[in-house]
Amino acid sequence: MAETINRLANALVRLDPALYIRLQDEHELEDYLTGFEDIESLVSGLPPSAHDFLEDVLEQDFRSHWLLFHEAGIIRYEMQNICSACEATLQEFGWPEADDSSLLYYAVITAIDDYLQEGGKNGL
Repeated sequence: MAETINRLANALVRLDPALYIRLQDEHELEDYLTGFEDIESLVSGLPPSAHDFLEDVLEQDFRSHWLLFHEAGIIRYEMQNICSACEATLQEFGWPEADDSSLLYYAVITAIDDYLQEGGKNGL
């Protein structure tokens, strides 16, 4: 259930950042999301998210950076920057249709590495 709520929270922050921030500030986000009757059907209807894909790559292949960003409380900020840095790569390789492509995966790893080398890690 926690993974489902996390996925919905990520979708909500992209759809309505102001509502997400208000719910976070009031510590009501989990209550808001668990209030839906059929939460699993809500999540299953969500399209694949480039944000989720990129965060999975960051977590798997750049674990130390992912942990540092979480511990510093800047993971959302850094993920927005990574999404921007990888936007052209995702378009070039045909995201989301090519989400299982190894070429896309390695191109994204390269783009994230370039971002981290150029200063993404300096936010800490």
